[in-house]
Amino acid sequence: MYKLRPIFQSLEETAVSTCMYRMRKITLETENSVTSSSVGGPANDESAPSAGYIAEDDQEIQELEKRWTMITSRLEQLRSDISELECSPTPLTSSIEVVPPEFHDFVIRAHPSRPPYSLQLLKKQLESHQIRVFASTHVHSSSSDVDPQLKQFLQSDSQLERRQAHLVFTLIWIKGQNEEPAMMISPSSQSVPIHGEANIARYLARLMPGLGYENKDPLEAIKLDQLLDLTDASAGLGLNSSKRDRTLALHVIEQSLNSAASLAGGSEMTWVDAVLYSAAIHAKLDVDKDVGKNTRSWFQRCQGITQPKTCCPAPTATKRSVLENYLTELDVSFRTMEHPAVFTVAAMMEHVFTMPGHHAKNLFVKDKKSSKLFLITARHNATVSLSSIAKSIGAKELRFADEETLLKTLAVAQGSVTPFALMNDRERQVHFVLDHCLFDRSDDYVNFHPLSNDATTSITIEGFKRFLKATGHEPVLIKLETK
Repeated sequence: MYKLRPIFQSLEETAVSTCMYRMRKITLETENSVTSSSVGGPANDESAPSAGYIAEDDQEIQELEKRWTMITSRLEQLRSDISELECSPTPLTSSIEVVPPEFHDFVIRAHPSRPPYSLQLLKKQLESHQIRVFASTHVHSSSSDVDPQLKQFLQSDSQLERRQAHLVFTLIWIKGQNEEPAMMISPSSQSVPIHGEANIARYLARLMPGLGYENKDPLEAIKLDQLLDLTDASAGLGLNSSKRDRTLALHVIEQSLNSAASLAGGSEMTWVDAVLYSAAIHAKLDVDKDVGKNTRSWFQRCQGITQPKTCCPAPTATKRSVLENYLTELDVSFRTMEHPAVFTVAAMMEHVFTMPGHHAKNLFVKDKKSSKLFLITARHNATVSLSSIAKSIGAKELRFADEETLLKTLAVAQGSVTPFALMNDRERQVHFVLDHCLFDRSDDYVNFHPLSNDATTSITIEGFKRFLKATGHEPVLIKLETK
């Protein structure tokens, strides 16, 4: 047999390294750091790197440590900032001051079958922030058979002139194929109107810093947008909604009202609630069967603010007939003259100057401090100073009361305020302040609107005293100078 020669040397002759090796960077390899493989044996591989290479490596490590320290420091600062934001949430919009805008004029076209009830609440909300809103309602010539109640759907304070307003709303009833309301802002530059109550409300709310939702938390703003989208034509509360979609939409509203009284998350009703409430009215929901407990409570609360029946006066003939029956029961003689609807004393006097007796002007005000309500009735040509009257009756500061309070207490619309409306104040919330000249001679006559501004009713002062006694309103007499 043959004996093979060992290919490798014995292990006893193999030199074992006694130190660890540092791997060099290939990109930094230089001629000085390369050991020739032709010189020496395996022991040459154990030679240590040069001093210049070690110094260069140490400098790189120090730079890496500095960068790592800087990155970790910035991450800690970012973590601290996030923790502060989580502990201090963004303030609610109710704490943001609403700044009155420049003058804006809006024209809104609406179908009589779908009144935009959200505009009424939005108008009141703007006015509560000291933004003057002039509103008027008109009927297009092609839609002459509109319900008379809708002709006063959106009206402004009779004391406010158009040129004094920050915003002007002109509502036009017109029958067309599209039943959704549409708003034009600038006919010269706007080719397409803004369609739908939700989009109109979005635009108007964004116009008022503090009323919109861009300054809310992003997640909350998305939630409000999702709720508003429920009123789109094809959505759950829209024109073309199915029964299934409507059920899902009502479920979303019910869930949103679990922890708050309004859809915006607070206790105060907002324009978002008004848009959804208006859509719920048009959906003709059965509040007792179709909705949950939270939605039912919310719906009833909205009704107290934007109820269609309260925002539009009752038919004139019905109100007048109730007054005439009341005067007949008291054995008070009266005479009524018909004339066009009037909104100012000057316009009224053009029609009633032939009627004998005193004609009057009426102011419905409240005390800023005590919130007491006052009806001030004076001769049509008397000088009326609210500050002087406030001192006479012991009030702090008198201001005009809003239309909602007027409707709730006296059940008449602005422009139709009259002492005859005291018959509707059964809880006696209104204090009656009267020009003493209208109470002096019992055989003289006084002339007031019969709960509507398209007529004037004349009775004797003796009959007027009998009327006030029956309603339980003892007048506070004041002296006023004539102009």
